[in-house]
Amino acid sequence: MTETTPTILIVEDEPITRSQLAAHFEKEGYRVFTADSARGVQDLISDEEVEVCLIDINLPSKDGLTLTRELRAQSDIGIILVTSKDEQVDRIVGLESGADDYVTKPFDPRELLSRVKNLLWRVKVQE
Repeated sequence: MTETTPTILIVEDEPITRSQLAAHFEKEGYRVFTADSARGVQDLISDEEVEVCLIDINLPSKDGLTLTRELRAQSDIGIILVTSKDEQVDRIVGLESGADDYVTKPFDPRELLSRVKNLLWRVKVQE
């Protein structure tokens, strides 16, 4: 991890959303990794020192809430759920699963960027 190049992982099964998010964060100077499912995410996070993970809830095989609980049990990585589930109960369950923040689709990429920046600041303060 470097001060100038924060690393994020985008776990999103929808290819267009995944590529748009990746392009937006790369343009802003972030080092970006992507995954279309939960498979291999934990290894990637430990190998690449990912600081923030953006996770969709509706993933194939293992859902984003399960992945969030597993990641939270192993680390203090920043986690933002980015999902189309917009009911209050979904937000509560997401946050109780260990997510630091919850953003519903559709979203403004600038707002998501601000949320990531704030979360990165909190993650660094805790170190």
